[in-house]
Amino acid sequence: MNPRKPYDGTRRNLLIAMDVGTTYSGASYCLLDPGVVPEIQTVTRFPAREHVGGDAKIPSIIYYGQDGSVKAVGAEATQEGILEKAEDEDWVPSKWFKLHLRPNDKDEDTVDQAIPPLPPNKSAVIVFSDFLRYLFQCTKDFIIQSTPYGVSVWESVEDNIQFMLSHPNGWEGAQQSQMRRAAILAGLITGSKEDHGRVQFVTEGEASLHYCLNNGCVTPGRGVVIVDAGGGTVDLSSYEPEDSKSDTENKIISFKEMTRPQCYFTGSIFVKDKARQYLQNKLTDSHFLDDIDHICECFDKTTKVTFKNANEPAFIKFGRTKDKDLDVGIKSGQMRLSGKDVAKFFEPSIQSIMNAIISQQKSCANKVDVVFLVGGFAANDYLFKTLTEFLKPTGLNLCRPQNYSNKAVADGALSFYLDHFVTSRIARWCYGTMVDVPFDASDPEHVLRKHTCVIKSTTDRRMIPGLFDTILLKNTSVAETTEFRRAYLYYQTESQIWKRSPRIVKIYCYRGTQQTPKWFNEDFDNYIALCDVEIDVQVPAQVNRNFLTGKTYYKLEFSVILSFGLTELKAQAAWIERVCLRLKSHKKIIVDVYVIPEF
Repeated sequence: MNPRKPYDGTRRNLLIAMDVGTTYSGASYCLLDPGVVPEIQTVTRFPAREHVGGDAKIPSIIYYGQDGSVKAVGAEATQEGILEKAEDEDWVPSKWFKLHLRPNDKDEDTVDQAIPPLPPNKSAVIVFSDFLRYLFQCTKDFIIQSTPYGVSVWESVEDNIQFMLSHPNGWEGAQQSQMRRAAILAGLITGSKEDHGRVQFVTEGEASLHYCLNNGCVTPGRGVVIVDAGGGTVDLSSYEPEDSKSDTENKIISFKEMTRPQCYFTGSIFVKDKARQYLQNKLTDSHFLDDIDHICECFDKTTKVTFKNANEPAFIKFGRTKDKDLDVGIKSGQMRLSGKDVAKFFEPSIQSIMNAIISQQKSCANKVDVVFLVGGFAANDYLFKTLTEFLKPTGLNLCRPQNYSNKAVADGALSFYLDHFVTSRIARWCYGTMVDVPFDASDPEHVLRKHTCVIKSTTDRRMIPGLFDTILLKNTSVAETTEFRRAYLYYQTESQIWKRSPRIVKIYCYRGTQQTPKWFNEDFDNYIALCDVEIDVQVPAQVNRNFLTGKTYYKLEFSVILSFGLTELKAQAAWIERVCLRLKSHKKIIVDVYVIPEF
């Protein structure tokens, strides 16, 4: 791939990427030294983790005491001694907490049933922040302990750290805001606007693509589909290479998104959930029903991971040699299950992946020929074998990169920051704002909404509220440097001008099925408020007078600007103010000033 250039900064920086997964989490880092080619390092040492080296992840679990304090995190929370202490002292576990940050979706009721509730008096943001704080401390300790002169190295960068946080493909501004808030609570950054930029976001799909590119898995040619199969979600993204650009002696390879990414709540935890439903029914009349939590944990840690063939029986080893109940297939401390029954636990997840891959292929006009399977769930041989057989007739090749399950997202997130292989993305939804429009008696749609008309006191005009004005259409290809601009105007009286109350423009995205959404009340539930843009004008641009009423009002023309330079939406407003300059000759000159405030 593209050779990474030496860092051209003037002082040492540190990049830290944190991949907080539903079931497992990890971290990577990169020291940026002036004149040195950046090299990505993976954190491979965590407290209480048994194996050191290739396995670079810890369980995403936290134990809280009855007083709300953190008692154990990560691998520490799974030690046998800790488990006994947690039971004795009535500690409260929190796992799969990441899914509580997910977007609201009325079609995902099954997710609510599968994930455990948060601990009392703990929000998802607070739990997430506690875990980020732990990951950050582990990363700090690892850098200090594994780097020559580690303490002095850390002291040279601790005030100059950039953070990369990864999230599922389907998460957007609302979830990113919650994650940034968690970073503030964790002490990674302060709450100042200047510090907000030190946290950047990347989708798990795009991070995985960068990992594959850096490990030589993707070569120039046709497009690829990245399937990131994790604990909670399955994320799919499709990319194709753009035309190579010359950079002195080297060719610069870049990729563009071919179609909208997809995100499904069908990760590996839902295989366990299906198994639990089956076992609950199977053990109804057995005294082993009281052990179902332990049996499910044993299934999750061993049977689910090693399952390979639906034509052979599977076993859950959970008890002692004398444990027996032949009516439910328990003998010598293990339960015998039909391979076909276990395959049914996997079926919903595998079927959703199959359907999504075909959907991505069709949307990309069959420009893809390889599918990369990454993420923790990708380690399952039954999943890989089934998908391989399914994809053979389609001409798509399926492969798993080396170390795909351990560090793909964390390492890929740093590559995203350093390499920027992806230069354009597809807009997920329609983005715009709500406006009022003058009533037009010749427009049938206006006539239908005549009862909603309001008289604007400023101009005495009849206006129809609730029109969604699109600034960026769904499925539009968006380059990193592209801005989407839309002009608007509003009116204020002189008294309103002197009050100096800022104008707020709310940005929405439309997530419904209408190709060209128009009226807010036609599909109310699918308009999601994303953010507010503040317009604080010093001097209005134009003075108008209504000759019928004698009222004087001020007209302000402004533009709303949306950009998706990376993977985070940014919104701005721009307008022209009239400013009076007094020269030495005491003459007044009116000049126009173009204003773009920070968002």
